[in-house]
Amino acid sequence: MLTGARIWAWFAAVFWAVGFFGIIDLTMLFGVNPAFHAVMGLETSWGVLFTFIVGGAFVAIAARPRQPWPALVLLWLVVAALLLASVLAEDTGPLAPAVLLLPMSLVPLLSRADRPDRVVGRLEPSGLILALALVGAPGWWGYAAVAVEQALTPGVVDDTSWGLSHWPIQAALGLLLVMGVLVMAFWPAGRPLIGTACGSSALVLGVSWLLYPDSAGAAHSAGLSVAAILWGLAVILSPIRHQKEQGPDARRPSPATRPDPPALTEAVHEPVVRDQSPARRHR
Repeated sequence: MLTGARIWAWFAAVFWAVGFFGIIDLTMLFGVNPAFHAVMGLETSWGVLFTFIVGGAFVAIAARPRQPWPALVLLWLVVAALLLASVLAEDTGPLAPAVLLLPMSLVPLLSRADRPDRVVGRLEPSGLILALALVGAPGWWGYAAVAVEQALTPGVVDDTSWGLSHWPIQAALGLLLVMGVLVMAFWPAGRPLIGTACGSSALVLGVSWLLYPDSAGAAHSAGLSVAAILWGLAVILSPIRHQKEQGPDARRPSPATRPDPPALTEAVHEPVVRDQSPARRHR
């Protein structure tokens, strides 16, 4: 059933993934337009941010409008990363998608037909995912720092979409990948979605750097490209691995706290009535 929240989420997913050139920039990876080969690193960072992360988050809301919290947290992390990149790069460009994205992310909360369920606030740290976050943080901070430096340098090779420079957006992506995996490390409910979005982004970035190592925005290193691919795969798979380590009964209540079935409870508490009829006493 297409409720208001679902319709809005699908519209928002198409708006960001298509209207904001996310998918279009990713298609450049297939070499359809040689004019973009020199800026393929920038094209890919823009594409994964607005397709896998922003568009993917809205698709998740459309699929499960009553459980939008992981997707909303991911979208709010994107807003925070864009605002921080705007300050660091001294560029007002990232403010435009941030100002658009924040109110668009709040619309599903207003739905009456798909009123969101209670926020799953239980925190449970994962040593494996925290280790991935700490291992990846220096690389992605460096990735963001280089993007900020390029954004502050006049005359560098750049590309624009909707009049926005790609370098500050690339800086926001690097910041987001650090923040997203850190959130995953402590919030179990957000791990599947955030892990898939961030891990897929890193994987595609690494492939892009291997295919176009000399392009603007690329890592210019085969080793770093392979490291990004492996890190992305590990982030995608880490929630599954963490759940296996906990065991199949990790999310079930313990026997001490598991409630008795209703029929058994009623049987225990129902008083026993003895047959005291005269016919029964004479037998």
